[in-house]
Amino acid sequence: MSDTSETAAAPNWFMAVGVLFLLWGLAGIYAFYSQLTTPYEQLVAQMGKAGADCIAAMPQWLWWVYGVAVWSGTFGSVALLLRRAWAQPLYLLSLAAVIIQFGHSFGVAKIQDIMGWGAAAFPAFIIAMAIIELWFATSAKKKGWIV
Repeated sequence: MSDTSETAAAPNWFMAVGVLFLLWGLAGIYAFYSQLTTPYEQLVAQMGKAGADCIAAMPQWLWWVYGVAVWSGTFGSVALLLRRAWAQPLYLLSLAAVIIQFGHSFGVAKIQDIMGWGAAAFPAFIIAMAIIELWFATSAKKKGWIV
């Protein structure tokens, strides 16, 4: 490809992956909004006192990091569907925010001491998804599927 402004033909499954990533991002926004706005008593009923206490104890700055993680990942998916290369830095920002968020949760707040190491399974999946999204956007950029 000599002209970097041209988009190469992407495989048929490219848009399906983009839609799956977008749905994942929207689920993240829903979780963020729900955890941010649900009253403590309702959180206790939904996830138990230990889980609700962990959410209630999150410092304000960490909520901003959480928001950056889900919104930048979702906008990265929109960019991917529009076949724009700015998906890559948005996914990178999302991955960085996810690492900061869970780094605090496990390294500082020590939620594993409160909820057990089983509580690490879903955060590990979230980190893996952020890595996969970034890898996919990077690969798509190299192949010219996004410009």
